[in-house]
Amino acid sequence: MMPIRTLNHLLVRPEVSRNPTAGETCRSALPADELGFVLQYAVKPDLSRARRELAAILDMLDFTLDPLFPRSADELAHFVVLRFPGVPAGRASDALFSIAYELRDKMDLISCEPCIGEHIMTVPEPPDGKSQGGAVAGSLCWVNGPAPADKKWALENTRVVSAWHLSPDQGKGIFIAQPDTGIARHDQIESESLRLDLAADVLEGGGDPTDPLDPELAGAGHGSGIASVAVGRNSDEMSGAAPGAHLVPIRCVHDVRIVNPAPIARAVNHARLSGCHIISLSLGGLGSEALRKAIAKAVEANLIVVAAAGNCIGLAVYPARYSDVIAVGGTNVNDRKWRGSCAGPTVDLAAPAEMVWRAKHDVNDGGRPFVAEGQGTSYSAALVSGIAALWLDRHGRDNLIAEAHRRGVPLQQLFRAAACHTARVPTGWNSSRMGAGIIDAEALLRQNPADIPIEQHDHEQETADHTDIQRLVFEVTRRKPADDRFDWSRYGAEIANLALRLAHVRAQWNGITRQDGGRRIAVSGALEQAVRRSGDPALEALMESFQGILNE
Repeated sequence: MMPIRTLNHLLVRPEVSRNPTAGETCRSALPADELGFVLQYAVKPDLSRARRELAAILDMLDFTLDPLFPRSADELAHFVVLRFPGVPAGRASDALFSIAYELRDKMDLISCEPCIGEHIMTVPEPPDGKSQGGAVAGSLCWVNGPAPADKKWALENTRVVSAWHLSPDQGKGIFIAQPDTGIARHDQIESESLRLDLAADVLEGGGDPTDPLDPELAGAGHGSGIASVAVGRNSDEMSGAAPGAHLVPIRCVHDVRIVNPAPIARAVNHARLSGCHIISLSLGGLGSEALRKAIAKAVEANLIVVAAAGNCIGLAVYPARYSDVIAVGGTNVNDRKWRGSCAGPTVDLAAPAEMVWRAKHDVNDGGRPFVAEGQGTSYSAALVSGIAALWLDRHGRDNLIAEAHRRGVPLQQLFRAAACHTARVPTGWNSSRMGAGIIDAEALLRQNPADIPIEQHDHEQETADHTDIQRLVFEVTRRKPADDRFDWSRYGAEIANLALRLAHVRAQWNGITRQDGGRRIAVSGALEQAVRRSGDPALEALMESFQGILNE
């Protein structure tokens, strides 16, 4: 069977007239909901030659092939994105992975992964509220009850307010990149806090990161809410952790439930090349080889990369699962785990996630701005990112980089060690599930960088061996993969997809798992055969569990 032959059956475009001129002017666009594949070559490809080769293999010309990272001349230049303009991405993932495997073989690629955004995470929503974009399941991991009256409780809980006297400029001069839904005007976000000259819109191309506040999409206005927690102005209503820092909004997500890793990877690279110091990733879902590489390059360049552990499915999602990333779980005002927080051995530390006050827009009332409580590890990650800005401001980024280099580690590892070492550890804290403790900004800023204890980790070996995917399989099946010969580089993306989808279905509060945009849940024939040949008990258990939910 040749899966590529089925591609023409998938290329059903909506019956709307296409504007070739507009499409040409938006060549830099990378829509999150468009069918495509990310191809990784061994060396930087000749795109003209690659297009001819693809045209012959696909027996069609109606596609585009462009660099995934157009501004990079390093190994990221080996990645290109194959797009089918106008074709929605909501296709059966097993068919797309089958096509990806055949493309990889025919073109002798290092990797080939479909651009799919699976419904992995959930948007927490009040049960009596109007769930945006049909995110009804989010009401089942929402904690009912009144929010703390002190709208700055999360800052008090993380000792940010008492740390401000140690960083009187409150993060001034530090740039936080925020790949998200973009940004919308809000009183809690000062225009001076935004570096729009460095911003970008990955989805539609260009530099305007304005969030359209589409009421049909889940999490419209999400970017503004996260920004307010990181750098929002200090007012009677609320405050961000680092109101003196600058935010660089990068629009790369149109629906926070369905995250396509390709636009996020480009956003991460844009942040690095634009001179940002911190990347705050309040999003999650599937990973990809391109996203992993982009994050690794950012860490090599001494950026601090923070990500939300995830919501409502139990175990941590990507990109928080990557060892290069600081993964943040969520807590409440009583220093207990927020019920919706993802957890597990990949979580480094925690911060408030339950009833955190933040900027919000009423998308059903013309985007009217107001302040309201929110829930989700998105806010936990934003708080840690803001605290990281205070830390850089307090000690001087250049000084901290010099200290990290003296230790032979990137700045990311120095910050992780410092934040974990100084974290508060509440009574009864489960460090194996929620990390070192709750971040303590004052203790962090007081610590002499030369006194930060660092445990050495061989992160390069861990990522090279796809340990993150093997650990994910173990967390889902409770069996450790044992076949050293299994080709994780080839099948890892699909395995991670299946494992996270399985966790999504199992989540006790997810009552609408079958409402998944019409995408068929299935395993590709290639992966089934590979697992059968391997006989690895962990992989077989994953396949059996997945088959079990199909038969329910």
